[in-house]
Amino acid sequence: MDTKWKKWLNTILITMVIAVMSVAGIYGLMECNTIASSEVGYASLDNFEDSTWYKSQIESDLITYWAKQEKYGQGYVYDTEISEKHIEEIFSESRLTANLVIKPYGQKKEKVHSSYGNGTIKEGNPGGETIRLKISRDRDKSMDAQGRFTEWQNQQVIDAGEFYNFSGEPYLPSIIRDGMLINDEQGWRLESADITLQMSGQALQKMESFYNQAQNTLTAALKNFVIIGAIEIFGVILLIVLFALQKRRTRFFRWMDKIWWEVIGMAAFGLILGIVGLFYAVWAFTRQYAENNAGGTEVEIAMILCSIAMPVVIALFAVCIQTTVWRIREKNLLDSTLCLGYVRKWYRREKERRNMEYEAMSFSEQHVQDRIKLYRTIRGVLVLFILCCVIAISVTGIIGVIFAVIGVFMMRRLSEYSDKYAREQLDLSKLVDQIQRISDGELSAQTDLPKDSPYYEYSTKLANIGSGMEKALETQMKGERMKIDLITNVSHDLKTPLTSIIGYVDLLSRDPGLSEEAKDYVKILNQKTERLKHIIADLFELAKATSGDAKVDLEPMDMKRLIEQTLGDMEDQIKDSGFKIKFQCDSEHTRFLGDVNRMYRVVQNVIENALKYSLSGTRIFVRIKDEASKVTLEVINTASYEMDFTEEEIMERFARAEKSRTSEGNGLGLSIADSFTKNCGGTFNIKINGDQFKVTVQFPQYLE
Repeated sequence: MDTKWKKWLNTILITMVIAVMSVAGIYGLMECNTIASSEVGYASLDNFEDSTWYKSQIESDLITYWAKQEKYGQGYVYDTEISEKHIEEIFSESRLTANLVIKPYGQKKEKVHSSYGNGTIKEGNPGGETIRLKISRDRDKSMDAQGRFTEWQNQQVIDAGEFYNFSGEPYLPSIIRDGMLINDEQGWRLESADITLQMSGQALQKMESFYNQAQNTLTAALKNFVIIGAIEIFGVILLIVLFALQKRRTRFFRWMDKIWWEVIGMAAFGLILGIVGLFYAVWAFTRQYAENNAGGTEVEIAMILCSIAMPVVIALFAVCIQTTVWRIREKNLLDSTLCLGYVRKWYRREKERRNMEYEAMSFSEQHVQDRIKLYRTIRGVLVLFILCCVIAISVTGIIGVIFAVIGVFMMRRLSEYSDKYAREQLDLSKLVDQIQRISDGELSAQTDLPKDSPYYEYSTKLANIGSGMEKALETQMKGERMKIDLITNVSHDLKTPLTSIIGYVDLLSRDPGLSEEAKDYVKILNQKTERLKHIIADLFELAKATSGDAKVDLEPMDMKRLIEQTLGDMEDQIKDSGFKIKFQCDSEHTRFLGDVNRMYRVVQNVIENALKYSLSGTRIFVRIKDEASKVTLEVINTASYEMDFTEEEIMERFARAEKSRTSEGNGLGLSIADSFTKNCGGTFNIKINGDQFKVTVQFPQYLE
């Protein structure tokens, strides 16, 4: 499959996974709304599994409903939030009878009888259930003249139930509200109460039916939440796999890799809390609606906003997963952290610094450092061993003393070995110094090592090698000087007869009496003598350049102007060759230090070499560019022959690339260019790549 299609397929799959996770999250919000609006919304799962507990809460709601109807508990909500329709259905098969004694403040007590419910309760209430609750005032609590509790008026007690005694089912006192006991708004308090709740068998069956409905709702919701959770977890796993399979990332998300991973982790954790917050918001608004504290419009707006926010939160969480997976793939997760990242980077930099310091040391210094580390380690172990033996003497007795003595003896032997090694190390440092001096050119370098030193023999041999190398070098230099002198003298001696030959050939060419055949011979003589003249001149210049006696006048030059001037001077030669030269300058700073005459000759030789050996119909490229604050000249051409030689071979004197020697070259042009470039402080390199021949001349930039 094409890489582009793989990328699109991966992107489509990621989008689909995020979409499925978002739909599952929105469905979870709807389930949360369903549970919060049902009778399950108020209870914990453990309590709701207990049918007895549910039944007790319904009984509490029946008493609360009666109190609200009789205006003894206005403003209070039910425990189970069961609908009033269900309460009324249960009351249709039940009856509540209450005998109350109420004490209006500043007035006489009043007896109140209340009976509520439409149920027909047979005598003995067969198959049903009867609950009785008695309430009486605590006589030990002080009251004022109006009949108010003193502590309640002074706000010393906030629970009205502390002023009363209860008898009956243990859970019933908890459902009696403060407003049913003390009602300051209406100006009365309860003196005593006798409440009897009778529920028939039909009422109990309805309660069981309501409980079963709530259980089914809870069971279905739990199953749906398990499925939704599985979808979300499986979606996260799929996202991790799909992000790991990505070959390239969208450029938009790359900037996230620069953020500390702790921030990404906190953002991911915050997004998870955000998802929980969306469920809590739906739950809270739905509960307020169930408690008549919010309208249906508010719940609908909350559901819409949470449903819109769910895909956004999941998509942002997917982005956090993506940047985490890519950091793990690129093995820089720890480096991208704020805490561990800087510690790891600091440790690596410190390790690199120590390695560079170690590598910068000489061999003897490295050897000393390694030995010192080893000595200190062994010494520390021996000291710890001796201390442990001394401490253990009280337990081990003579055995501890023996081991301590052995440790002291080993410490002494270690010191003796260390002293001996230090002396040997000093001798080794002298030997290394001798090697360094010889490598620097002091071939006669020697040391003052004693004869009993283990390195004395090697130092002597090294001194003999240095002496031999010095003699061999002197002989070689003498031969080189002789060759240079020979070339110089021969070149000079050839100039005089060559000048005479050129003069006589010139005179012959002017004789009008020569035949046409003789004129052709004279013309050939003139060409060959001119070529011989150039060869002798090149030999002389090359001998001077390689002898070290060449006088170089360095001055600021402009490489661009030098190329333009050389190309202008060679315009006729370039035109006759039939080649096109493309000149390009990619550098703003083209000034360097060089000798004008020699650098002109360098550029001329390189271009002439390209004109002689280029393939017909091709172009020659001349380019100036910047490379590491250096002015770089490149001349590139395509050869007209098979280049079966190396860069080193073509740089040798009299070496010619064209083995047939049908061209006019003498094999000295590149060698002269190389010598002149080095005389001026530059570098001259040749690179062969297939049929491409590239010459590179490089000089440091000259910035005023």
